Amino acid sequence: MEIEIAIPSYNRPKIIREKTLKLLMDLGVCSSQIRIFVRDEEQQKMYEDQIGKSWNFHLTGQSGIDATRNYLRYYYHNTDLDGVLFMDDDITAFTDMGKPIDRPFMDLLQYFFNETKDRGGRLWSVNALNNTFYMRDKVTSSLRYCIGAFQGLILDKKKDLIFCDVGHFEDFQFTMEHFIADGCVVRFDRFGITTKYFELQGGICGNLGGMKARQKEMEENAHYMVARYGEMCRIKIKKWGYDLRLNNFYKN
Repeated sequence: MEIEIAIPSYNRPKIIREKTLKLLMDLGVCSSQIRIFVRDEEQQKMYEDQIGKSWNFHLTGQSGIDATRNYLRYYYHNTDLDGVLFMDDDITAFTDMGKPIDRPFMDLLQYFFNETKDRGGRLWSVNALNNTFYMRDKVTSSLRYCIGAFQGLILDKKKDLIFCDVGHFEDFQFTMEHFIADGCVVRFDRFGITTKYFELQGGICGNLGGMKARQKEMEENAHYMVARYGEMCRIKIKKWGYDLRLNNFYKN
């Protein structure tokens, strides 16, 4: 399958250089297989000044994670590619049962996409935690959370596009909507990533104006999601704010 890696980023040129781009280079990924999505020309110039002009940049003209995610889906739906991997800009590790992977990264991505296609799905992801306590040597097709930080999408032009209408929890919404539309989402639980989910510089927190504003959005969106999707999800309150849990036993 012909695939590309898409990295949306906002006000984080130093972070993307030292984290996700460094990780991908260390894993042997070519820069031609990566596209960096930034908001406008001002952002692009800032990134070019700090990480170089040789990267593939694309302007979205969008503000907010929901609008950006939707734009990326629309953009890739209108390409000749077969699939896209959406990655956050602050990932520092990708592992297999907590250890370095023992096969080429792009070959592994081909496996993820092909396995998802064979199961009749479009959306896939890996374990949300790089912690062997939570990792399992299994591949699931049930309703399990597909993290937006590392999320693959098969570009099936015969099926309708799926968009989100929330910022925080947009990846939960994509997970549930794809489960409804495709009958499955695929998760590879032996593989995991290391990232900082609430980085204050740039990203969602930077766009919203800080952690308190993000926590407010978490609470509002959590109640909206439960009201909309019913028994597919439930609210779980953690020390940092509202969270969601999916019903892994939900039948479409």
